[in-house]
Amino acid sequence: MCGFAGVAHWGRESDVHHRLPGMAAAIRHRGPDDQGFWSDDGAALGFVRLSIVDLVGGHQPMGNEDGSVWVVFNGEIYNHGELRKELQSLGHIFRTDHSDTEVLVHGWEAWGRALPERLNGMFAFAVWDARTKGLFLARDRYGIKPLYVATPREGVVVFASEIRAIHASGLIDRAPDPASILEYFTQQNLWGENTFFRGVSLFPAGHWEQVDASGRCERVRYWDYTFRRRAALDLATAAEMHSEILARVVKRQIAADVPVAGYLSGGIDSTAICAAASRIDPALRSYSCIFDLEGVGDDRIVDEREFSRMAARHLGSRHVEIQLSQDVLAESLDHTIRALEDPRMGMSYENFLIAKRVAADGKVVLSGTGGDELHGGYVYRYRATAPAAHTKPRPAGILTRLRQICMGRWATPAEQSIVASILPLYLFLVPESARGEVFTPEFLAAAGEIPTVESRLRSLLLECQSDFVWDGLMYVDCRTYLHGLLVLEDKLSMASSLETRVPLLDNELVDFVSTLPWNLLFDGDTGKIVFRESVKSLVPEEIYRKPKMGFGPPDASWYRGSLRPFIESRLSRQRVARAGVFREDFVTRTLADHFSGAANNVAMIWSLLSLDAWLDAFGEIQ
Repeated sequence: MCGFAGVAHWGRESDVHHRLPGMAAAIRHRGPDDQGFWSDDGAALGFVRLSIVDLVGGHQPMGNEDGSVWVVFNGEIYNHGELRKELQSLGHIFRTDHSDTEVLVHGWEAWGRALPERLNGMFAFAVWDARTKGLFLARDRYGIKPLYVATPREGVVVFASEIRAIHASGLIDRAPDPASILEYFTQQNLWGENTFFRGVSLFPAGHWEQVDASGRCERVRYWDYTFRRRAALDLATAAEMHSEILARVVKRQIAADVPVAGYLSGGIDSTAICAAASRIDPALRSYSCIFDLEGVGDDRIVDEREFSRMAARHLGSRHVEIQLSQDVLAESLDHTIRALEDPRMGMSYENFLIAKRVAADGKVVLSGTGGDELHGGYVYRYRATAPAAHTKPRPAGILTRLRQICMGRWATPAEQSIVASILPLYLFLVPESARGEVFTPEFLAAAGEIPTVESRLRSLLLECQSDFVWDGLMYVDCRTYLHGLLVLEDKLSMASSLETRVPLLDNELVDFVSTLPWNLLFDGDTGKIVFRESVKSLVPEEIYRKPKMGFGPPDASWYRGSLRPFIESRLSRQRVARAGVFREDFVTRTLADHFSGAANNVAMIWSLLSLDAWLDAFGEIQ
């Protein structure tokens, strides 16, 4: 829901309120239904609204009774009804009928910096407290909703739901960040706060930050993934508990004042969510995406039409199926990258296109994103680290841990074995040792030194509160891969004014699953054991037993076939030379190996195309 932008300046900028309309216009796609602005002598807030909850009363920026507290908020608070009752019992007077935004206004008055911990939802919000001249920013546990921040000069903070709104303020120049681009081509993702734009950072998930008039800034992680696994819990009991929680979760997340639809890929996650939702709303509309398979080779298995159709028949949903042609990448690449602002993760134009189709009918859709990371769905990853999983490091004391953090590594042989087993899973696109053969010297000089994947991995593992290898792997996946998926999900759906909700990341469900012992998640062959058992009665038998399949088009074949002329044009030696990032011979060899069938270079080609489109949209590297 929605998008916001703002500047806290504490009197250091005199014309900020004149900048707000341009900032809001830059993200109008996030909220075409309404807009609002507010400012005083210390801050200015702007908002564009996609009306979903309390259609009449949810106008923002929203203030309290005396105008001393102002909030702009993007997302949904699923427990806002309970919090409203609690706040009313404390004497707070609500002016709206059921706006979740107003819960944040009075929640700040009642609980202050503890507010984010009270929220079950997806959110990014900013509070301006005129009484203290303080700015408070917060983002949800998992990073479902984005928040970007820039500090163009001391004592001025610019923040927004998208990077383009920050640049529209005119307070910070749009300039590329070569170091982040190098990071992307190492991991096909950005793990931390950096973006492709110098001076603009992605506010970290699960954090709040408070800035006062003196410029003092305090940032705190208020939540992190923790695993407190129960030793004794049988499958039948766990599955029953999971089923009951899932029903409550879907009931919470389907609540809206507009119709809610569901993605239905044919996998167990989306099928279970749509099944639970259709019990509440028998008129549920579901959507799936299929692909033109003419001339497609082994990668035709990514098309799940038989399963999505089976699921739709089983549920009796009003099903909409869109088929993507083989040349659709050529038509949608530039739109997709402009929506993303900075590329991350793998192929995603299909996500952009199906979101656009859903948005033609409504404003809200349920997604199965997040179902694998915490339920033990990545079977191949656990198999790859199985030997290390039986080598548990000795618990380390606080001094040992501090020494390890300072040294940037795990110290014991067992810990080093674990890192060695996990590291290959994250060395994805360009190995660090091969950079000189892949990138131009000029680009590498501009990027400078960046932390190695191994050092980043070790730092994340040190933050994990478990020494068990699969917990560590799950933790890193959630902090990196899942977060990247969520950024992608938000940006590509909101580009079409569509809100995506992710029920499998509801706080209650995540907290429960994080206590399950590993033998109820993965048995060496099958993953998501508890999840499968809990939804067995909801889904067709074939989907219950179906192994995991990733959603995506048969790009390997398409790239070698109808898309080859487009790819060769976009990645010609002239365009590669213009970018100044890659050695021309490397790109030529990458394409030739893929076209001949000698290698499957889909991931690299997609990333090269993404960078080319990004340069067209946002500027040159040099």
